[in-house]
Amino acid sequence: MTLSLDVARDFLERHPEGAAPILERIDPREAAAVLLCVPLQTAARVLEYVTAVPAAAILSQFDSKQSALVIDLLPVEVALRYLRRLTTPIDDVLQQLPASKSQMLRPSLGYPEHTAGALLDPQVLALAEELSIREAVERVRTSAGHARYNLYVVDRTDRLVGVLNLRELLLALPDQQIGRIASRNVMHLRADADTSAIVSHPGWRKVHALPVVDDAGCYMGAIRYVRLRRLQDELAARSDNGAQTSQALGEVFSVGLSGILDLFSGPENR
Repeated sequence: MTLSLDVARDFLERHPEGAAPILERIDPREAAAVLLCVPLQTAARVLEYVTAVPAAAILSQFDSKQSALVIDLLPVEVALRYLRRLTTPIDDVLQQLPASKSQMLRPSLGYPEHTAGALLDPQVLALAEELSIREAVERVRTSAGHARYNLYVVDRTDRLVGVLNLRELLLALPDQQIGRIASRNVMHLRADADTSAIVSHPGWRKVHALPVVDDAGCYMGAIRYVRLRRLQDELAARSDNGAQTSQALGEVFSVGLSGILDLFSGPENR
């Protein structure tokens, strides 16, 4: 058993994408037991490749602290999909997350699935309109992973008031305020916009991301073009294979822990 467990751990660490379909086919309790045998970073990498329904079923077998540790390691978009499907109380998990991460996730969880508010990336950078160009450039530099070509500008109440691109930012005078050079004509999505409204928005012809605002016009995040393409693929899949997909998601497979170890250490993986 020890050798089989070592092989399973090695397979999970080396082939997270290949391990995911195997975990999807077994009882969530057994899958959770296997993932708890590896470092949480490995468990998170594997779960990122598991589809949302079985991934949430597996996470629901963890205690709230374990779930929170894994959720914190997942990309925000993936974490939101899994949190929505947990069968255990979401608040218990959110309370275990770092305050900054919990505050980032909570607004999107308040919107129905397949709306802009639920699908947005809350980490896309927005800048306060009173910042100088010099300060804005420094903010972009320190948050480069969350900055996009278009930079969104907000007022003191977080209302979306403008947009400018990186070229405009770099060409502006260092002491100018970004609010003075930002364009006030901002194409955006309402947080309650549904999938069809998102996909058909005319703004996609001009930009690679659309900011999302709530009822008060406050900036919540943005939907990026890569997410749009996924939405288009999902809509096409639902149209072409809706019945088959529903049937596939409804199938349940169950084997014991020894079975999953055998799967991981089968001839093709030895």
